[in-house]
This record gives sequence, C-alpha cells and structure tokens, in this order.
Amino acid sequence: MRVRIQRVEDKKQEEVLLRLAGEDASTAGLKEYIETDSWRVVSLSCRKDGEIHRVKSTGIFYVESVREIQLIHTQEQVLETRERLYVLEKMLPASFVRISRSVILNLDKVRRYRPLMNGLMEAKLENGELVYISRKYLREVKDRISDNSSKGGTPDDKE
Repeated sequence: MRVRIQRVEDKKQEEVLLRLAGEDASTAGLKEYIETDSWRVVSLSCRKDGEIHRVKSTGIFYVESVREIQLIHTQEQVLETRERLYVLEKMLPASFVRISRSVILNLDKVRRYRPLMNGLMEAKLENGELVYISRKYLREVKDRISDNSSKGGTPDDKE
C-alpha cells in the first residue's frame, strides 16, 4: 500500500482519504483510530523537585487530582501539574478515560481488570499499581474495554 502526505495551510481542515478496494473490521478500526485522534501523542509540562519535565502521554499511567494539583503517575515517578483535570481529560488521547471523580486512567497501561464485590472494579497496571474504577464510571469503562478487545487492544490476562 502506498502512503502519500500532502501539506495544507495551518488554517485548513486536515483530512485523511483512504482509497480501498473493500472495507473490513481492520479498516473500520483504522478509521476510528484516525477520527478519535488516538495516534496523537500529547506532551505535558510537569514539575518535580523544582524542575520542569516534559512527559509524553504514552508514558502516563494515570492522572490523580489531589486538591488543586494533578499528580501524573508514570512507570517510576510521580510529577505534578496545575492543569485542571477536566482540561487534561479533553487534551489527552482517546486511550484515557475517567474512572472516578479524581482519576483519569490510560487504558493502554492496564494489565488486568477484576470486578470487586462492592460494585467497583480493580485495574492492575503494568507497573504493579492498583487503581479502582467507581460505579459511576464503570459502564463507560466497560464499553471502552469491549471496544478495544474487539480490536485486539486490551490486556491478555483480563479477569
């Protein structure tokens, strides 16, 4: 398959045109991938120990709001940003979903899910941390997990 890129002026609408002999599940997945901007990588300015760090969205496991500060959890460290949680939710790629009033989770970093007796769901992340999905947000998360699993994008050891 040949790929061509044509530049447009900054003010013009970007557009992707796929010329295909036929459509199937993989082309539908590609279309959704492009339309939801899942391919974009966002970089956030964060602080740690008085220094400013740039953190790519692909390295973020989850974002947790504590008072007026948002804690950016990565593989090995926790950084801070003052950007509001609802702003981060809109800014981050489609793999991020709200799982509680104060947490946004990167579904790409989840190793397994486990339902709990009290109606919550536990998510174990690739770095071993556990986060909990509240009942209020559970339906949307389950829908997103189902959408990803039909495309082969969820963890293999989902419980």
